[in-house]
Amino acid sequence: MTENHQASQKPITTWRSTAAKVTEELFPVSPESTWNDLLDFRQMILHEENWERVLDAFLICRRKLEDDHYLPFYRLRKILASHLQLENAGVSLEVLLRRKNFCLRRWQSVRQKRSPMAKPEVRVVEIR
Repeated sequence: MTENHQASQKPITTWRSTAAKVTEELFPVSPESTWNDLLDFRQMILHEENWERVLDAFLICRRKLEDDHYLPFYRLRKILASHLQLENAGVSLEVLLRRKNFCLRRWQSVRQKRSPMAKPEVRVVEIR
């Protein structure tokens, strides 16, 4: 590896690695039709910095698989809620992720319609 490539890589945090391992455990017990979504989520959880995209990828997988694989998604939900938070929301991510059909964009849209003068757009950020 070149020095530039090594310097550009950030170390993977423990929580990201744990979430990736939980995701990997889903492959042998999930239909092949969901593998691309799981791969996308695994890649994002390890390397993505846009947490809205990571959350969207998680929710896609969750909608498709949680009914048959509740425990891994419960673990992933807890991991995400412990390490990500909503900025400018006034509500915790953990509370929102408990909702079965939660969608961040839809929730933001409803929030904005109810309170047009609300705080700036809600962002998902990593707790450091």
